Amino acid sequence: MNRYRLWRLAAAGAVLGLAVAACGSITETGAQTGLKTRAAAPPVATSTVLFDCQDKARVEPGSIILTCADGNSYLTHLSWRSWTAQQAVATGVHELNDCTPYCAAGKFHPYPVVVTFWRSEPVTRPTGERAFTEITVRYTGRRPPAYTSNGTLIRNPATWTQSLIPPHRTSAGQA
Repeated sequence: MNRYRLWRLAAAGAVLGLAVAACGSITETGAQTGLKTRAAAPPVATSTVLFDCQDKARVEPGSIILTCADGNSYLTHLSWRSWTAQQAVATGVHELNDCTPYCAAGKFHPYPVVVTFWRSEPVTRPTGERAFTEITVRYTGRRPPAYTSNGTLIRNPATWTQSLIPPHRTSAGQA
């Protein structure tokens, strides 16, 4: 080997040695001891969502249908006061079809509300998302003459609470 090549190898070795010294020493296992390392963290929920009738995750939607089968009950004009991992609170309007004489010929009536989505659960999909599973609607003005909540007819309700999404979408609903 000529001197020039030996000098280049020696210089490269010195640079590599300085780099290793600056970053920490290499142990026999190959791990650096001069740097602090952290154990891999488990996946963290990236957001808490609502699922719409098309099973799409939504955050702070302007409206949401409550009765996906027929669309006769929905929330609209939602203005979000807060949206956290624990609950989401909005003011808006509950549009409710009176189904008189039958639903296709019925008229929608607006009722001002404060709506709270709560009880977030991890979703079964590996997305790191959580989904709100409960809804509470509180009427702040005129109330509907009746509303069915969880199969029970409630006359002139001031408030009602029910499950928002099928349990199979969340890990809590898995068998």
